[in-house]
Amino acid sequence: MRKSTSLCIVFLVVFSLVPAAKFVSALYGTKIIDGNLDDWGTLDLIGQAKDNGLAGAKLDKLYVAWDDQYLYIAIKTNNTESWGVAYGIGIDVDPGTGNGYTGGTSPSDAWGRHIGFGSGYAVDYQIYFWWDGNTGMGSNNFITWTGSGWDYKSLADVGANFAYTGDTSTGLQVLEIKIPWNALGGKPNKLALISWIAGGSESSAVSSVPWDVTLESLDPPFASWYGGDEWGDSDYFTELVEVQIAPKTIDGDLSDWASYELVGVSTLDGPDGADLDKLYVSYDDQYLYIALTTNNTQSWDVAYGIGIDVLDGGYTGDQDSWGRKIAFSRGIDYELYFWWSGGDGAITSANFNRYNGYVGNNYWESWDYNFASFDYAYTGNSNGLQTLEIRIPWSALGGGVSQVALIAWIAGGDGSSAVDTVPLDPAVDGSDWTDQDYLSNFAIIEIPIPKPELTVSISSDVLDVEQWQPANITIKVKNIGEVDAQNVTVHLYDGSNLLKSWVVDLPANTEVILTYLYPYSEAWGVHTLKAVVDPENKIEEVNEGNNVATLDIIVGQVAERQNKLVRLGMYVWPRIYPAKYEETKKLVEEVASMGLPGNIIEEFELNLNESLALFNEGKSLIYTPNYELRGALKMFSAYSRLLRLQREIKDFLESLEFKKKIDGSLSDWNETSLVAQNKAGAGSGAYLDALYVDYDDKYLYIALSTKNMESWRIAYGFALDYKEGGYTGDTDAWDRKIGFTRGVDTEIYLYWHGPFFDEPGTNSITTAELAIWNGNGWSYIPLFKNAAVKYTGGENGLQILEMAIPWELLGGKPEKIYIVAWITGANPGDSAVTTIPDDPSVHDSDNEWGDEDIISTFAEVYIK
Repeated sequence: MRKSTSLCIVFLVVFSLVPAAKFVSALYGTKIIDGNLDDWGTLDLIGQAKDNGLAGAKLDKLYVAWDDQYLYIAIKTNNTESWGVAYGIGIDVDPGTGNGYTGGTSPSDAWGRHIGFGSGYAVDYQIYFWWDGNTGMGSNNFITWTGSGWDYKSLADVGANFAYTGDTSTGLQVLEIKIPWNALGGKPNKLALISWIAGGSESSAVSSVPWDVTLESLDPPFASWYGGDEWGDSDYFTELVEVQIAPKTIDGDLSDWASYELVGVSTLDGPDGADLDKLYVSYDDQYLYIALTTNNTQSWDVAYGIGIDVLDGGYTGDQDSWGRKIAFSRGIDYELYFWWSGGDGAITSANFNRYNGYVGNNYWESWDYNFASFDYAYTGNSNGLQTLEIRIPWSALGGGVSQVALIAWIAGGDGSSAVDTVPLDPAVDGSDWTDQDYLSNFAIIEIPIPKPELTVSISSDVLDVEQWQPANITIKVKNIGEVDAQNVTVHLYDGSNLLKSWVVDLPANTEVILTYLYPYSEAWGVHTLKAVVDPENKIEEVNEGNNVATLDIIVGQVAERQNKLVRLGMYVWPRIYPAKYEETKKLVEEVASMGLPGNIIEEFELNLNESLALFNEGKSLIYTPNYELRGALKMFSAYSRLLRLQREIKDFLESLEFKKKIDGSLSDWNETSLVAQNKAGAGSGAYLDALYVDYDDKYLYIALSTKNMESWRIAYGFALDYKEGGYTGDTDAWDRKIGFTRGVDTEIYLYWHGPFFDEPGTNSITTAELAIWNGNGWSYIPLFKNAAVKYTGGENGLQILEMAIPWELLGGKPEKIYIVAWITGANPGDSAVTTIPDDPSVHDSDNEWGDEDIISTFAEVYIK
């Protein structure tokens, strides 16, 4: 199995860097500001103080997290008394530039404390709180360095807020702060910060987190500070912690990993070519990140494995996905495997495998191999593998989870076992390559879910309801999040009929069981009971996609059902089906007119046609002796399909949530999304007028308008550059002689079939493709089947084009896009005759339809 290929990104780097302890990658995650640290994970901890022995001025820990809107900071103390002290935080949003407050030779900061900054750090913002020993929390300030002084505001003035716990007996215990990024001048790529405690005016710091050596200017014990000089000297902080806001770079270089992300160590002096060292774990809202280091000094043929447990159940033993004799004390759901070729000095095979639960005669039957993509990079050489970085989408692990358990190991070839693990497991000793190993020492990472997460399930003690047998329906509603949910609405539907509503409170990590007695009724047949929690989506959740559960039950005795079915088939459905069919057909036609992907329309049309065929077949049988019931059943099924199809279409329309209405009109576009406009064209049938771009979290929206007066046989092209690399070449995705000065990652082409001399055309778009550059060539995707496209035009050519392209087609939502559009000829070998934005390459030849164009002018669009 180790020779299987993997769709991964590999970078070979021949040097290794040790993680810097003061450089961390803050974890993405929204926090609830309530003075409670339960929703802060262990990996949010970025700094720890030393014990200074001061009962009312003793910092302990510093936490940092962030999301798209806010920076979150939490401070924990070890106070046991309540003193009058100032709590300060310094934030440098551009560390290393020297821009900001340093304090000079005689520091006096925003609150007049003798505190300055050095080693290239200069704070742009200070946050201060005064804690009164007798009355508790007092004033607060958010203070901005202006270049020559300070601008004082409260936290509320800048849209920030805070919460704390503590009292006048034990002092401040926990302080949580939420600061909008716009108060900090926008979200930077990184920032540096430190927190401290000082006394009154003209005092200095006596505690800081992270701990700074400037506080050790007096000899220990630190308790001698009270009443001593440390309250009144001058302190220059030089050991701020740098927080990386940007995601980790998967390049094999571990300099952007922090010591706090270290979750496992192997102290075993392992074999020279199979010696693990450390295991690191981090995560954000999109990915789980894993990194390994080794102590290898030789390059051997070995397998590197990682087991991941995120769900109940899973594989426990005895042969794993690569046939190694490795079992586990807890069920693992996924394995990553890498084969290091000692002779090649490289990873030559990689697998990402999912346990499927099947127990067969062969170990490989229990695993789905390479079921999802992931990224990895490594460093290594003749001394073997040195570092390995891995990035796994949460979607590949079934979505965000509250706990991840991991262990990594080194094994040999087929049938071997582990010789080293990280964390070090008692089952390995570094010398036995062929025993049976049962690994139990996992690194366990708790990942608190910072929002309510509501789920619902529905069950019944019986699935067939008769006159003598009602159904006892049980609805179980859970909140698996870390945040309480109040006034949660739960609906129980029978089809579209509301049977009952409840309003319940769901504290974090609790569940509520609701019951309903479903009686027999004359409405026999199949009933779909649907339990819906938070039907109006009033409660913001981690996942809105698991709020509905359905259960099918059958109502009515068989004989009654048969008799009614036959009577309905004879007298009712022939009368009501045609009207319902026309009603449903109009809904399908409405969807078809919206420019949605063709496969969606085809599925709706297929279901509609199948319903009609089924109805006609049943109608032909309903008066045939001995076939009445069969005919009635077919007609019933046909009519039920219409009702279901109507619900599906309506639900689908409600779920689209397009920011722009894709209808071939620019009525909902305005100048805020206009990125380019031309003053001239290349003829009456090739005149580009305006280019618009907009976006939301799901889609990239593009609109193009023309000033065409004639219909020509031409092609419309678009190029998008949104990541490193890309196509520059001289013959593009549709073999036009078009190249680019910057690497483009995607091209969109649409063929307008206008007249060509005496040959008439259809005056419509007949072909449309999205082409993605894969590094060696183009991968083509039918545009109409995968994106929403709508246009207007006819005898005067294309007039308006609108597209909604899912970000997932482009590999995700980027930070910035460069875009250009053009018109080219109908055939391969043609070139561009006009572009938008206007580019010099379409004005440099008398033969613009056939020259070679290198386009350099793009519209730049920032994606927030």
